[in-house]
Amino acid sequence: MHDLQRIVDRTGDGLAKLCLAIAGVALIVVVVINGANVVARYLFGSPFSWAEELMLFLMILSVFAGAIAVTWRNLHIRIDTVLDRMPPAARRGAQAAGSLVSIGVISVITWHSGHIVSLLRTLDQRSDALQTPSWIPQSFVTIGLGTMALIIAVKLAMSLLGPPADASHGDEP
Repeated sequence: MHDLQRIVDRTGDGLAKLCLAIAGVALIVVVVINGANVVARYLFGSPFSWAEELMLFLMILSVFAGAIAVTWRNLHIRIDTVLDRMPPAARRGAQAAGSLVSIGVISVITWHSGHIVSLLRTLDQRSDALQTPSWIPQSFVTIGLGTMALIIAVKLAMSLLGPPADASHGDEP
């Protein structure tokens, strides 16, 4: 069990680092495009027609890539006042229930988002300025949410298989 935990931790940490790198690069590219677009608009009177659309796509990518890292590192915003006052067994049960609800809600949204991606791909719908297939930026949502649900499920399974998590450690599902 200890080896499995180590493999899961290393995989999750690697995924979180990769996602943060993707989010960081996407945000840097947004800043560069925005700066270049300002120069093009005010110095040359000709902004890039595609800039706003690409920056929007990159922002979507950065949000969902960052959300994957936040989910792995358990850094999402929450109020633990009630959980902190529960006995360990009740806390573990409440955390498991919360994880199951999260998995359920995120899975439903992921399923519907996947249908939208499929429909956009089938219809070959394209973005206005870049003429990029619309299913590509939409898939950032599907992939991000699906990965988040998977992470929550893995963390839940690991917590149920392993020893009770210490509430102050921050690794609970």
